Amino acid sequence: MNEIIRIKALAFLIMLIMIGSTFVVTANVEHNEVENSATINVDEKDIRVAILTDEKESDDFYGPYGRTRYFMWALKDFSWKVGDTLYNFEVTLLPTKSLLRGKLTTDNYDVLVYPPDTANEKIFFTGFKNLPRNILKRRAITNFIKDGGGYLATCGGAAISVKMENKPKTFLEYMTRNSYLGVSALKMKIDSAIPILSHLAGLDSQAVGTLGYLYYSGWNQTDYDINYHTGLCLDFPISKNNSIFDDYLEETRRIRWLGLPGFAIPENPERKIDVLARFPDGKISDNETFKIHHWRYTGRMRGILKAITYRGGEIHYLENLGILIKGFVFAGDWEQDTLVEVDYSNQPFMTAEEYPNENKARIVLCTGHPEDNVWWGGYIEEIADTEYNNIYDGFYHWKNIIPEEETLEDEFSYYYWILQRSVAWVSRMVPDNDLPPVYGPSQISDINPYNQSSTTNIIGNVETSDGIASLELYYRYSNDNLSWGDWTYYLTDQDGSDGWKGEFDSSTVNGTGYYQFYSIRRVEYENHTEIERAPPGPDAFIYVE
Repeated sequence: MNEIIRIKALAFLIMLIMIGSTFVVTANVEHNEVENSATINVDEKDIRVAILTDEKESDDFYGPYGRTRYFMWALKDFSWKVGDTLYNFEVTLLPTKSLLRGKLTTDNYDVLVYPPDTANEKIFFTGFKNLPRNILKRRAITNFIKDGGGYLATCGGAAISVKMENKPKTFLEYMTRNSYLGVSALKMKIDSAIPILSHLAGLDSQAVGTLGYLYYSGWNQTDYDINYHTGLCLDFPISKNNSIFDDYLEETRRIRWLGLPGFAIPENPERKIDVLARFPDGKISDNETFKIHHWRYTGRMRGILKAITYRGGEIHYLENLGILIKGFVFAGDWEQDTLVEVDYSNQPFMTAEEYPNENKARIVLCTGHPEDNVWWGGYIEEIADTEYNNIYDGFYHWKNIIPEEETLEDEFSYYYWILQRSVAWVSRMVPDNDLPPVYGPSQISDINPYNQSSTTNIIGNVETSDGIASLELYYRYSNDNLSWGDWTYYLTDQDGSDGWKGEFDSSTVNGTGYYQFYSIRRVEYENHTEIERAPPGPDAFIYVE
């Protein structure tokens, strides 16, 4: 008798373990904390990403100086699992010398990222387009894309990727045009100039164009308010016609912008082009919060010579220009001039395109900074016109921005998913339904077909972690697809080795009707627990017949 009882107890224990190893078996039954011992065949895909920069990686802040490190924060060591597939970003800093030595090939990399810092710092050198090294650089990047390599560039990196549609009239415009890489079908009308240099050349202050939002904000990298708040954070209307944004639920996304205009799409492009985001409708400069003036340099050569001999202040940005940048930022004096006019209403701001050959390389360009921090609230306040004005201290500063600790979003990680999904998309190694999650470290993958029977396969799309992760499934129900019930907890999966796969059985809840789903990832560390915030809406939806 005792032997029979032991056998029954063992059988009952085995049954519990088998039930506990599935994602969903029956509603409102807590998952047992057991490890799935089944052997799972995982298809691991490494996406090799090169970030073009001559900066060095630093252990102090996990990346090089400037905005290049923001790409590192978002991409380096990032991995996520969808079903039986584990995706990994392998990120490498690619210096110019390695590019010139032939390292940029599709045998070595899947994606090239051209960050704005690299473009801005090197434009004074790449603008000499007939130098052998610049010919080799353009050829290497173009051949990489022709061979099928993915390409992501923002702000200055995007500006030299497209064709300038206006005839240059300033030094900066000439150098930008000459740096053209020839990889995109897009065009851009660039009106820009370097303050002081353009004034000495007899041009008016308006020649600086909307890049005044960059130049006039101040270059004092020791001043938190100056180096942290430059340009504008605008809410750009988003298009869902490309998979990069198709899981994003809102109509706009806040992205930082520093002054470049929008793109122009040719009437009959020879390739497929999707507009991912556009500039807001209306003139930006009509908004009192954003108004700034152009400033004219009046110090002449005396002010520049005095600035060159000035010993105070560290210049971290464009420091490789040495004495020239010192004269640029410290030279005084200046006087306030006309308003900066900004009217890019509805112009393409972020785009996705396919290179027109058999390899169909994918290209994502943004005229702004989707890699940069954002902020909420505040307004621009211009400084007083005195005899001590200079670019280093800036001509405008932001005031009364909502403090970071009072905002719902994290000002830096807010942009991570845009870069992650863009890089995954241009790599061509990730199916549309497997792009990284949008609203946190997890989401439920789209369920196809839309019409389902009572039992539905569910697959989680989950960022990996160092802790012990579990995934909670939530659903809500409607009988008419109009009025919805409350979100209801369904079950927890504590073993992702099977790819967070499982089943949802509608017969155990509401039966026939409409269902929506989202997931919450929970990670247990030694000293704390991380719980994902619920998304603003559903990840996936079905109709049960």
